[in-house]
Amino acid sequence: MVELHGWITIRENYKETDEDNIYEIVDDINRVIYELGYPELKAKWMNGECCFQCSFYTNHWDGRIQDIINLYNLVAEKAIGSYGLLYVYDDESKSDNNRFVIYKLARGKIEKSADSLLSPCIPTVEDGI
Repeated sequence: MVELHGWITIRENYKETDEDNIYEIVDDINRVIYELGYPELKAKWMNGECCFQCSFYTNHWDGRIQDIINLYNLVAEKAIGSYGLLYVYDDESKSDNNRFVIYKLARGKIEKSADSLLSPCIPTVEDGI
């Protein structure tokens, strides 16, 4: 099984007061999400800030998981002030089958790292067989 949970605060750049193109950027991001075929997902405005949240459960690694990772990369490229986390657990992964992997989005870059809070999944969140 693959489990994915993520969020992004979408910001055009590092300076809060200089966001001249943020509405166009968010519209572009939402258009890409729609074109990918995920009408339930959307970057949303809340109290003057724009954010994106997602969760997926699939039997195996599939296109949806890669689509979300690609979306994080797109946001990193178009809105370099954005930040967020993406947690992925793939119990069929050869290298990461007992741990969550974190994709950190900050300052226009995505960094992949091992999780230390919920991993190792056995025994931290589940009992072994």
